[in-house]
Amino acid sequence: MTRTQARRAFTHSSRRGKRYEDFFCLTPIGVRVGYASPAQLELLPKQDRQQLQARVVWASTASAYYTIRGIRPGATFASARKRLRTGAAFHIGLNDWYMARNGASTAVLKVRHGIVEEIGSANHELTKSRNAQRSFIKSFS
Repeated sequence: MTRTQARRAFTHSSRRGKRYEDFFCLTPIGVRVGYASPAQLELLPKQDRQQLQARVVWASTASAYYTIRGIRPGATFASARKRLRTGAAFHIGLNDWYMARNGASTAVLKVRHGIVEEIGSANHELTKSRNAQRSFIKSFS
């Protein structure tokens, strides 16, 4: 969806984040929505770049109402790893970030002290390689 569609869908937005990330909070359900930066888009072929510009490329939540393959925020990472084939961790700040292929998208797990704090879904085109994944996570953390 586009930034305009996302803002319309999440009408109770409480605050804005970084330039390419918006925070939307709906009652107990917090949803974080991110948009690709020009630096990320430069990594893609021109056609893909045009399709993703100003579109949501990442969404995550700390709400226990949502799951990815049965994994909810609050689960142990050990149990999550059994359901998702994650790669090695990206250590950024106080968090460990893990990614795993999930159908046509990439599942993203934010983990602290062995507990999954957020789950999310990212655009696969921007998370194909390990370097692209690192760049992607750094731009939203």
